[in-house]
Amino acid sequence: MGQLVRLRAKSVLLTPDDKTAKKTADAIGVPASERYRPGATAAGLRPFIDAGRGMLLAPNRYDGMDLPDEACNIILMRGLPETEHLQDRFLITRLGASNVALERVRTWVVQGAGRCTRGPRDFALVVAVGRELQRFLSRTDVRAGDAARAAGGDRFGRENSEVPAADLVALARSALDRDDVWQEDAEPDLTERRSEATKEVPPYLGKLEASVRREIDAWQAAWQQDWDRASREAVEVLNHLTGNELRAYQALWAYLGSAWASLFIDSPAAAQRSRELLRRARVAASRTSWLREIEGPGAEAGALDVLDADGVDGVITAFSTAPLKSTAKFNQLVNNMVRDLARPEASGYEQALVTLGQLLGARSFKPPGQGRTDTAWMWPSSWLTVEAKSEQKSEGGISLKYIRQANTQLDLLAADEGLDEPAPGSITVVVSPRSVVVDDGVKVALDHLYLASPKALQTVAQRAVRAWTAIRGAAPAGVEGEELRAVVQEALASHRVLPSQVFDDLSLDRIRR
Repeated sequence: MGQLVRLRAKSVLLTPDDKTAKKTADAIGVPASERYRPGATAAGLRPFIDAGRGMLLAPNRYDGMDLPDEACNIILMRGLPETEHLQDRFLITRLGASNVALERVRTWVVQGAGRCTRGPRDFALVVAVGRELQRFLSRTDVRAGDAARAAGGDRFGRENSEVPAADLVALARSALDRDDVWQEDAEPDLTERRSEATKEVPPYLGKLEASVRREIDAWQAAWQQDWDRASREAVEVLNHLTGNELRAYQALWAYLGSAWASLFIDSPAAAQRSRELLRRARVAASRTSWLREIEGPGAEAGALDVLDADGVDGVITAFSTAPLKSTAKFNQLVNNMVRDLARPEASGYEQALVTLGQLLGARSFKPPGQGRTDTAWMWPSSWLTVEAKSEQKSEGGISLKYIRQANTQLDLLAADEGLDEPAPGSITVVVSPRSVVVDDGVKVALDHLYLASPKALQTVAQRAVRAWTAIRGAAPAGVEGEELRAVVQEALASHRVLPSQVFDDLSLDRIRR
């Protein structure tokens, strides 16, 4: 990153927040005297434009800021714009409706990458840094919706970035210098890629566009506290949001419609509508935990679903057995788990995964045999297998070979159990520091494959340890039955390690898009 940015005296840094901008500039070693801020108006760019060298720190300034001609030729983008907006974070991380926020995020990214290329003769080197941003740019649904110019340039950049660091810096220097190598080899290749690229509009986008007017009407009615009309408009929104690709967004609008209808008191029809919409919300929100958490333990839906009840049962069983029953052995076990999950070595990592599965109430083990999954977490109602590639370097993409292997793990597990197919809703999580998958791997990946970072798994482990610490503190010797069950359920839920919550957190990034 630093080598690329230093190829020119001036660069622009685009980040979702000020903290990331400062941290990145510190990591590159940009002196305080060479850091500039864009200001609120176009005139605020003048000090940077007139400077001989420096970096323009522009957190959350993906549009409304132009640096054409020779003002700057390097853009460093770190992080996704979505992290700055609570609504988008909810849609993507909790609701699982990333496709709803996709177009807005894509627009910001494209606009940000074009800050220095406002004229037909302008050019810039765009450096994309960060797991989330790189994964976003590698998604097939994102690339399919790009304009031909952007899609061709993105494909060229991704393929040419999978080279040794020295070669990448040499290629970037050639691009910035517009030398003979670039003019004779790279430019024709880039032009051809742009000519071959086509823009594809996903079918669900038309459904979202058709629902916009109704969504606005619903919110206006809610603002005016016309709860009956708001709930009826929510039903109209749902009529447009058809198909599995919008299932998560359907859940949100069904819940909103139910909540609004429940506020229209003294109306049997509205009460019935509220109950029906809540039922639709629960069906559409299956395998996610946000709705159950909103309703709370006192609501009708407060009872655990089958998967989470399995998790509570498993933790209760593990709580009363060695070594988890012994304080000394428990402390040693979890300390080893946390330590080994922070290391890339395969042997210790696999055992740490087995321990984590036990803390989550699963039947957790490493299946015997060559090429088998690193760890299987099996609850009676659903399974999760982990393909740990933690020893990989962060550069490059996850290979086709690894994806093909991951595709088979659930079926192999089912065969071990004497079943024709895996338990419903089972998933496989590929854990790797690499943020992208090679194109052919994306094409063959089955729908149950997800990509997660080692950090995400470490977070689950830390929450599990805190939940168990709470259980051990609140359930001294002799506590059992429903009293113990209540303690375990509360601890797992409040620390977000019920199985459904773990599924939520590890299945944010489906490999096949």
